[in-house]
Amino acid sequence: MLKNLNAGIIRRLAANSLKSDKKRNLFLIITIAFSACLMLTLSLKILGENTKVNRYMRGRYQTVFNDLSEQEIRELRERPEVEASGRKKGLCTPRIKDYTLNVEYADQSAASLLTYGNITGSWPEAEEEVAVEEAYLEHLGLPAVPGQILPLDLGDGSVRDYTVSGVLMGENETRVYKVIVSEAYMQTVFDGNPRYDMYIRLKDTENDNMEILKDKVRAFAAANGVAENKVFYSSTYFSLGEDLPIEKILAILFCCVLIVIATSLVIYSLFYISVIAKTQEYGRLRVIGTTKKQIRRLVRKEGMFLSGIAIPAGLVLGCILGFLLVPEGWKWSISLLFVIVIGVITEAAVMISIRTPVKIASSVSPVEAVRISAAEENRKTGKRKRRKMTPLNLAILNFSRNKRKAVLTLTSLGFTGILLMCAAAYLSSVDADAMSRSGFGLGCAHLELEQSDAGSSADEEGRTDYYTRIQQNNPLDEKLLEAVKQIDGVTDVLIFKGCKSDMIFPEMNDYARANPEELSFRNIGLTREQMEAYSGYLTEGTMDYDTLVQNNGILIADSDNLIGRYYGYTAKLGDRIQIKTDSGDTAEFQVMGVLRGLRLGIDVPFFYMPDACLPLLKSTVTNFNTHFMLVGDQENEEKIEEAIIGQMEEWNDVEITFLSDIRRQMSVMLDQMKLPLYGLVGFIAIFGLLNLINTLLTNVVTRRQEFGILQSVGMSGKQLSAMLKAECFLYVSGTLFLTLTLGTLAAWILCRVFDQLGTFGKLVFHFPFLPIFIFTALLLVIQVFFSLWAVNYCGKESLVQRIKTE
Repeated sequence: MLKNLNAGIIRRLAANSLKSDKKRNLFLIITIAFSACLMLTLSLKILGENTKVNRYMRGRYQTVFNDLSEQEIRELRERPEVEASGRKKGLCTPRIKDYTLNVEYADQSAASLLTYGNITGSWPEAEEEVAVEEAYLEHLGLPAVPGQILPLDLGDGSVRDYTVSGVLMGENETRVYKVIVSEAYMQTVFDGNPRYDMYIRLKDTENDNMEILKDKVRAFAAANGVAENKVFYSSTYFSLGEDLPIEKILAILFCCVLIVIATSLVIYSLFYISVIAKTQEYGRLRVIGTTKKQIRRLVRKEGMFLSGIAIPAGLVLGCILGFLLVPEGWKWSISLLFVIVIGVITEAAVMISIRTPVKIASSVSPVEAVRISAAEENRKTGKRKRRKMTPLNLAILNFSRNKRKAVLTLTSLGFTGILLMCAAAYLSSVDADAMSRSGFGLGCAHLELEQSDAGSSADEEGRTDYYTRIQQNNPLDEKLLEAVKQIDGVTDVLIFKGCKSDMIFPEMNDYARANPEELSFRNIGLTREQMEAYSGYLTEGTMDYDTLVQNNGILIADSDNLIGRYYGYTAKLGDRIQIKTDSGDTAEFQVMGVLRGLRLGIDVPFFYMPDACLPLLKSTVTNFNTHFMLVGDQENEEKIEEAIIGQMEEWNDVEITFLSDIRRQMSVMLDQMKLPLYGLVGFIAIFGLLNLINTLLTNVVTRRQEFGILQSVGMSGKQLSAMLKAECFLYVSGTLFLTLTLGTLAAWILCRVFDQLGTFGKLVFHFPFLPIFIFTALLLVIQVFFSLWAVNYCGKESLVQRIKTE
């Protein structure tokens, strides 16, 4: 037997093989192209959004020079280093019923640097003109159009009529609405000598890293006589990430792994089924002298040819979709990089997926050429089982005669079902109320002592002194406590005490030493009962009330090391912290305990101490109440809110927040999370369904002779249809079994893990009935349509033609 050394013969054999199996090729090309397209689109979408935000924010302000005169601002604007600048001044934040107005002055340049959005109408010019937010007018039940008259109290206690010159378009769920006054109003209020905050962006700094930019800002301020304590940095701008942030790359990698697994299962299954169907063909090739190595090359060339068509098509389509989804985030360098990476990943996935089918094909012996059917492989000898030849038994026999093919198809579909169950159960188990409570803390409404008031004397006297002055005439007194206790639906009122003090840490970075006014923190004073109730959050040290009182002990809660990151101090047991008192002295406190995970809903409290220690810090304060937290059932929340809104105008220097506002924002965020997550699972489901469809269609096409023989010995068309339905149902039921067992277990574990992490509050597993019902319905629809198609397909040929089919 002569060995075939013609190199071109393998290529021609591969081409002929591809021509003979067009249906499989179409499925493979669609699968591979869809996979490459999905991975690239997903990557460009995620990174495009990141690039879009970075580009958007890099066009905004970088630094603020605080409290400057008009003359100083004019001089700074003329400096060649300044690319853009604007003036802004916060005036006051009057509370009106269930909302708060943020009254401020901002010129159009500042509005652009602060991303205020588009305006309908014009910027206010006359003293009696204002610009307001669209959401504010909607809250009042008014049309969002300029030109109307609004009666407003801009903080001076008198209500005047103002003309709406412009409307700032955009959504706002916070119930805190901007009201922008004119420069003429500022001149009148400040007797012709207003002072502003200047928002600045420097030239030629787009590519600077944050440390270099900060050095430039400091140098610019020093060169122009701006004191360092008047220089502030945009936290948003300076927290900008890179164009390829690691967390985004990890998210893309995770999604790509899922897609590659789903794709590989489909490709493996399709090639495996094809190889099994072509066993006799490979046997004939072996008979005429084709070597195992040439058979391997033959099958690999088929895979390379198909991927050579599918991958470029998928990448081109992915680029188009990525650009259309986020045109503002398109960046050639990133796009080309990911085109190459996704192309390599997809080709590698194809080659790895066909590795086992290649081995199977090359292991076919020449004897296979004379077998009647490839279905005889692995037939075991032994005692024959006798079964009644019913359509169901025949379906079970066919399902089990090639176990690997059945397992592959069920694994692909089961993988989809498990992912669907995990995603759907997770989203069903995330409770918007639990999420909102994890950030809001205790109760359903908070009455909090006001910490500062924009445009008030808080800026001049400092945050600590302002808070102390408000506390000396504390509005959270017994009278207010009795009033809120009488509100219908309120079952309890939780009281927290504290004060605000300037701290001196044993270790501090240069920023903390240069900006001591930034080290103003709220110290929460816990009662003996509260100490005992929260002792479970203690990770080290002691929380004994008497021990803390005797030793001037303080507790630290800084799980995320925020103090360390911003101020250079990481607390350790035994550290001595100096706390400034209202008399100008300092009191020394010892770190005696470290807390983790305690969420009371009091901004970001880092420091806790016994309430008996608070008078050591504030000798002029007799009422240390800082928070009244109203507790009530969810069905009574609306009634409680209405009662508070009806009385709140009488409560000066009190900030009020409602759990329902946070819950509403969380619900919107959850809805935004669901779409992409379900979208990813939906795409993966397509891979699984394609695999199911291909398996069922291949079964019919390759078994026409078998069906003809069965009908020749008495099987009716109705029995053939029943057998095919039963075979399809076995795949469907197997998929549902994996989904409902392994999928439910995986989803339960996922919910438990995230519940322990506490990222989204308390998670209680809920079975996702609707998504699973839809998935089941899709599988059953495929079963019905397949059965109808199969019977119709077999009916197109005569019985004799089908029996003669090879």
